[in-house]
Parts: sequence; C-alpha cells; structure tokens
Amino acid sequence: MKAKQTVHIISFQNPYPPVYGGVIDVYYKLKALHACGVNVHFHCFIDHVNTDISELLRLSEVVHVYTRRFKFFKLFSTLPFSVASRYNRRLYKNLQTVEGPIFCEGLQSTLVLHKHAFPNRKKILRLHNIESNYYKGLAQSETRFFSRLLFQWEARKYNKYQAILANFHKVYTLSYFEQDYVQSRYGNAEYLPVFHGNQRMPRRAEFGDFALYHGDLRMSDNRKAVVFLVELFKTIPSYNLVIAAGRGEQFVRKLIKGQPNITFAPLKTQNQLATLLSTAQMNVMLSFQQSGTKLKTINALHKSRHCIVNSNMVDDPQLLALCTVANTQEEFRTAIEALRYLEFTDEIQDERELVFDRILHDETNAQIIANYLSAD
Repeated sequence: MKAKQTVHIISFQNPYPPVYGGVIDVYYKLKALHACGVNVHFHCFIDHVNTDISELLRLSEVVHVYTRRFKFFKLFSTLPFSVASRYNRRLYKNLQTVEGPIFCEGLQSTLVLHKHAFPNRKKILRLHNIESNYYKGLAQSETRFFSRLLFQWEARKYNKYQAILANFHKVYTLSYFEQDYVQSRYGNAEYLPVFHGNQRMPRRAEFGDFALYHGDLRMSDNRKAVVFLVELFKTIPSYNLVIAAGRGEQFVRKLIKGQPNITFAPLKTQNQLATLLSTAQMNVMLSFQQSGTKLKTINALHKSRHCIVNSNMVDDPQLLALCTVANTQEEFRTAIEALRYLEFTDEIQDERELVFDRILHDETNAQIIANYLSAD
C-alpha cells in the first residue's frame, strides 16, 4: 500500500470556526485534503492562548500552535507587520523534524521561509491576496487618518516583501487576476478556486422578499459598499434592503435613520445568515478593490437567489455568467427593478449546480494539490 503523502501546512490563523473568507478557504481545504488521504502536520498562529484546536486535531496528524507576537516596535520593521508578528523558532524546529513539502497559507505565514532556506523541500503557497494591492485598497477606503497611514505603510512593505513569491515552486491563486500577476513575474502560478464547504445546493422557492447585503463591517471596503447601497436604496423607497453584519450596528443605523425600507440585521450565528440568504430575492454586492472572486458571492450563489455584483466581486468568467453585473448606481437600480419580480426557476438552479460541480468541488480541487505534493 502506498504511504500517505505528508505535508506541513502553516496557517496565519486558527481556521476553525470558518467564519470569514480567508479562514474558510483554509479550513475547507484542510478538510478536503484529509478526505483525500493526505497526512497533514498543521501549524497555526493564534491570537489567544486558550484557542480551541479540537477540530484541527480531528483533521490533522499533529497540530502545533504559536502565539502571535504583537509588539509595538514591529510596526517600524522593514517587514510587513502581519508577517513580522508571525515567527517562532519552534516552527522552524518542527518543520525540520518531519520531512515533507511546506504549504504556506497566505504571505503572512511565510517568514520562516524568509529566514530559513529549506533547500531540499518542495515549497507551496496559497496566495490569498496581492497584499500590496489589498492594503493600498484598504488605505483608499479608510476614513480614519491613523488607520489609513498604517495600511499605506503595510502596502509599501509588501511591495518589497512579495519578492519571496519567487522562492515557491507553486503558487495557488484565488483569482485569474492574481494568477496573471504572479505568472508574469515568477512563472510559478496556478489558479485554484476557493474552498467553500458547500455541499448539495438547496432548492429555493420561486420568490424571495428583499435585497440583502452582508459583510464584515470592520473592513473599510465593506463600509464604503454600505454607504453606496444606502444612498442607492434611498432612491428605491418601494423596495427593502437588509444589511446584515456581526458588527457595525451603530455605523449602519446612523446611515439609515429615517429610511423605513432599509433595516439592519445583527448576525450572531451562521444559521441567521443562512436564513437571510434563503429568504432574499436578490443579493447586492460590490467592492472597491480588485482581489478575485469574493467568498460572499459564492455563498450567495449557492444558498440564495439572484445576485447583482460589480466587476470587482467576481474574477472567474464562469461564475460571473451566473450573476447580473452592475457598476454604477443607475446600473444597480436598473438591475434591482428587473430582478425584484423575476422568478428563480429550476433552470437557474440547475445551471448553478453544473458550474459548481465543474469548478468549485472541494475534493476535486484538493486532489489537484495532493497530486502535486506527491509528484517527483
């Protein structure tokens, strides 16, 4: 019997529970690799000592955790703060103990490879963002001076640090845009869609009741999107918008004061979001920075009805074909009016299932990684 392939995975954070984009991809990739028979030695950086790793232990051969080092002076390092705070000598020793490829989740987790060469080991990166572009976009959307300054510093530092991409044998990107960026510079990129954990697509009734926006309102890009949508729905008083988020209630309620067609839904659990997705007629989603196909779009396509997106929300043309594209307020308004009375048919659901099975099947995509890990 062929021995299991062993791989070290270094994660920037504990991916369980999978409650936001980056860790969702990490967790469901780990779960799919486990299902494919890959023997994972999982290393993750944590913010709090008492982090629960029981789910990681179920999916991994061994789990090592390392507490991040939040030191103020690291802000003045030449390295990005999100990289400089994620290094531990024990990680280096643990990687040396067991042979096997090293798989880094995000540039944030790569400092150990910046400091140590590991010349005879296959090195793989899951690129979650072009970080210099990502932080530049955050700075442009940020309204608070000090936060904007920190994001600008981080963007400039990543501009230099991203040269480490050349040290990887393979860089799996989340978008075609990122694949083209890395491939043109380093020649080692391959597009591999996000791991998302959705199973069989649930069947929906023909109509829902409202337009839905959901997002993490700690992010300046999402707050900017909410401002855009509130201004838009002030011009559509006959149709309801629900803004759902785990945080940011005061921010939203200040924006929507006196607007009876716009409400805020505080999210405490994933089940609450699932209920909102299942009852929405449409999802209105936009971003002001280009960073591939957003996970919220994939969840909306899988669990809800019609989706209106701007050009920055979806990078994969097969997924974009399942959405209605709008970029200006007028285009969004036209799309909303067209979709509010449009039946969500079995034919639409069947088309989505075919696309998801073809390009977004977690275990199929995990097997691509497993094959590369075991290749000579």
